[in-house]
Amino acid sequence: MLVLTRKKDEQIRIADDIVLTVVRIQGGKVKLGIECSRKIPIRRNEIPLEALDESDTVLAGSFDRQDQFIL
Repeated sequence: MLVLTRKKDEQIRIADDIVLTVVRIQGGKVKLGIECSRKIPIRRNEIPLEALDESDTVLAGSFDRQDQFIL
């Protein structure tokens, strides 16, 4: 496991097409923004695949802008 330290507004790039941004740090919680293609499935690990049905999106959060996902 790679462990990195980032401050608010700092980013991590994964390959050429995924960027993680630290959006907010508050009370021991970190809010991350994920920029990637909408074709890349993203889900929170605490939601098992079995709990999702066909009407659910694979994305267990919401897009606030085009291609930016906030968990």
